Amino acid sequence: MKKILVLGALALLASTGAACAHGKVYDISLDGYCNIYHIQVTGVLAAVQDTPSCSGNFGGGLLATVKGFGKSVDVALQDQSNPGVQLMLELSYPFVTGGTFHLYQTTNGITFTDALDGTYSIDTAPERGEKSAVSATAAIKR
Repeated sequence: MKKILVLGALALLASTGAACAHGKVYDISLDGYCNIYHIQVTGVLAAVQDTPSCSGNFGGGLLATVKGFGKSVDVALQDQSNPGVQLMLELSYPFVTGGTFHLYQTTNGITFTDALDGTYSIDTAPERGEKSAVSATAAIKR
């Protein structure tokens, strides 16, 4: 439970801190899904928002090194269409086309399940190209 509270506090800090700080901005597209995450990395903080026409998920997190995965951006996501479910998105870093992601979910704040894995692309033109109409979060079997 403390971990979820800490992640929530970090998400809030990341969303407010990124508003007044200038960091590096990336558009990351989850391969095979409509998700295009607009990510701003400022120092070790990351603020994230998905395309409103896809899922509209948003959240915040950290740039960190994860045992067994390496350097990554780990963000807690809020999915307004799915109350009671907390999502954690882990993206390999530095961001490169072909990088990997893991999407975890929890409904109790104690156990996370690895719900979806895949690769991502750096999206240089988010409004172009064909994308799936399905978001990664909608593809998770709950």
